[in-house]
Amino acid sequence: MKPLSYFAVIVTLLLSSNLYAHEAVKDYNQISLDATASAEVDNDTMIVSLFAQEEGSKAASLSDKVNKKINWALLQLKQYADIKVETESYSTSPVYKKSQIIAWRVKQSIKLESTNMSLMSEVLGQLQQQLNLTGITFDVSRDKREQETQQLIDQALSAYDKRASQIANKLKHDGYKIVTMHVSTSTSPIQPRYRSSVMMAESSSVVSPKVAAGDRTLSVRVNGTIELK
Repeated sequence: MKPLSYFAVIVTLLLSSNLYAHEAVKDYNQISLDATASAEVDNDTMIVSLFAQEEGSKAASLSDKVNKKINWALLQLKQYADIKVETESYSTSPVYKKSQIIAWRVKQSIKLESTNMSLMSEVLGQLQQQLNLTGITFDVSRDKREQETQQLIDQALSAYDKRASQIANKLKHDGYKIVTMHVSTSTSPIQPRYRSSVMMAESSSVVSPKVAAGDRTLSVRVNGTIELK
């Protein structure tokens, strides 16, 4: 091997050795830990799903009936600025019996959302005169979720700092510095609170359902690595 090649090999080994030593020093006195904060938050938003459905032999006639019911509902809802309305799926599907089409089924759904729950319950009783109720769920509004999450982040960071300081003091170090940190949030899943049968809309006078909004758990987790000084 030529002298120049020997020199290149030596330099490479020295660089590798220094890099390894640097990594060893970098990992020295590093500790991973995490802290969490959570709170039970009252649901302040009511979400309702309803639908209009018709079944018969003529698809065009069925579509007309469904459209009239949905348009009637949208007209009723126009007067309520506090209720957010969204039209959802619209479907026309065949009804089979022994592989033969015996009828057609037309269906369209709408979704209502509002923080004014008393108004929603009242309006729901009106709409069920012509629409069927799929279900009711409750959630935390975006503004309230953001406000609660900010407080939980502060609590989780304080808990993280307290735990890191405790470790540093117990191991007789002069504090710590943060190497890496990750902050994540989570929310318990939405649970349906009420469901109705599709026959409910056949009543000419429907009593508004009794509902309980309940609460959800919001959580913030802080995890990372510290290096003791």
